Amino acid sequence: MNAEIRTKIATALKGLYNENDEIMSINIEINRTSGKVHGDLYTNVAMKLAKVLKKNPVKIAQEIRDCIPLDDQIIKVESVAPGYINFFLSKKNKYDQIDSILNWKNDFLEKDREIKNIHVEYVSANPTGPLHIGHGRGMMLGEITARFLAYQGHQIKREYYVNDAGRQIDLLLVSVVLSHIGKSTHIFVDEKENKDGHMLTYKGSYIDNVASSLGDILKEVDKKLIITYLNEPIDSLIQYLKKRDDYLKIRKSLVDEIINSYIRKDLEAVGVNFDSWYNESELYKNGILDKVFQIINDKNLSYTKDGALWFKNTQFGDDKDRVLIKANGDMTYFATDIAYHVHKFKYHDVLIDIWGADHHDYAQRLQTALKALGYDVDSRLQIHLVQFANLSKSGQSISMSTRSGKFYPVQDLVDEIGKDATRFFYLIKRKEQHLEFDIDQAGEENKNNPMYYIQYAHARITKILQNLNNRQISEEDYDNLDTKNEIEILDIFDLYQETINKAIYEIRPDIITNYLYKLSKVFHSYYSETKILTENVKGEKIKLLKCIDKIILDGLEILDITPMDSM
Repeated sequence: MNAEIRTKIATALKGLYNENDEIMSINIEINRTSGKVHGDLYTNVAMKLAKVLKKNPVKIAQEIRDCIPLDDQIIKVESVAPGYINFFLSKKNKYDQIDSILNWKNDFLEKDREIKNIHVEYVSANPTGPLHIGHGRGMMLGEITARFLAYQGHQIKREYYVNDAGRQIDLLLVSVVLSHIGKSTHIFVDEKENKDGHMLTYKGSYIDNVASSLGDILKEVDKKLIITYLNEPIDSLIQYLKKRDDYLKIRKSLVDEIINSYIRKDLEAVGVNFDSWYNESELYKNGILDKVFQIINDKNLSYTKDGALWFKNTQFGDDKDRVLIKANGDMTYFATDIAYHVHKFKYHDVLIDIWGADHHDYAQRLQTALKALGYDVDSRLQIHLVQFANLSKSGQSISMSTRSGKFYPVQDLVDEIGKDATRFFYLIKRKEQHLEFDIDQAGEENKNNPMYYIQYAHARITKILQNLNNRQISEEDYDNLDTKNEIEILDIFDLYQETINKAIYEIRPDIITNYLYKLSKVFHSYYSETKILTENVKGEKIKLLKCIDKIILDGLEILDITPMDSM
């Protein structure tokens, strides 16, 4: 209906103001009213036109109102101060919605007029162990972001950026080597000196499993020589390992083992698939880092101090300059992230990064650096910051640390509540909001579990439709849909198209989860008070149920969740 009203307003403007270019380019917004006393839909276009026409918006609203004809769908148009135009829709419009929804095949989704090649990078956890439930929210929001952008009509590339060349991989390698020589509980002197008890090496049973899998390639490591480094700071052992001729081979085997035996399987458990895996080491091999450093140097954006290479962040509002290359020659994340984004800009129109909310300052730092290099960051780079999910079980908050080996693997969560429930519960809140994820609630079979209640609505409707058999079904008479629940269901139907489009274009899966939950709750209330399978089945009630089911099925498909026909 929104499109029809928008067309009527555009026609009225054309007749009133002689196709003035500035007027005809005004964005005509149609929104839902807050209450039925103001009708069903409204527009504020008169207030937008007031500045252009230099005229009272109330007068403009009256003029537009008088040029909009009434019909069998729009039964009343009113203008009210300070310049709103309200539209009252007929019952016929609501009834037409039933047949329209039943005939939709998601082709009602509005496609973006400008198709773009969009790169979406998400998860990208360091390959130092299994993915845990702390990674889950960014994982699901990244996946749904790519999915929604594809629905908009864009060309999407999903990529996992593998930090296979940084310090964390060296710390992981030390951890695996310690396990290999039977010293997995060893604590280095610099770990003992950490007042906060922070460990540098990785613990957990998976370390022993990785060491076992890499046994053949690690057998060349001299156990006695390794032991001589154990009373020194951990970097002494790292430097020894880096000097070995087989260092790069061992490191590659280690990263491959973590990715193939853990990370890929974790992603498969929740149905996440990437188009590409890009290794940080490629930035070195392909000379991308060298080229970026040359550009930084040519633009006079860096300097050397205390043996390190620094980026001139303070020239762009940062509180201090940031290190690109450490005094020991190691690259910082800042340096490799700049190079990685320069590489991505070369092949894509828009870049989207899905990062944790704790990266806020770092995101600004990276955007500033890329702007300084001449990239149109404002229109070509989006960094979506995702708030943390607090997960609890049996009333206790679950804390996670891959390094300590104490975490709740994603695969265990899927085993407990299922893939679809896992996906659903990570999507029920806006990414800017903290998420309280109660694992026990996600497994409950009652109305407090929105995923269960939505699936149960579909299962109930499926059973009713299967039990129709050869029953006599009367021709539908929509005027009979007049109970409180039926009227509320029709009102929810009326929101369907704009709800789905809003969710997809704003990348807001929570809008869909909440909409489906609301519809399901009203359905269950309707089901408990209404007998459908009577001697003479009412056609309008069957159409109503089919429409509810169609909406649930469409919504679950958009979220990539499998419906359950029976429960």
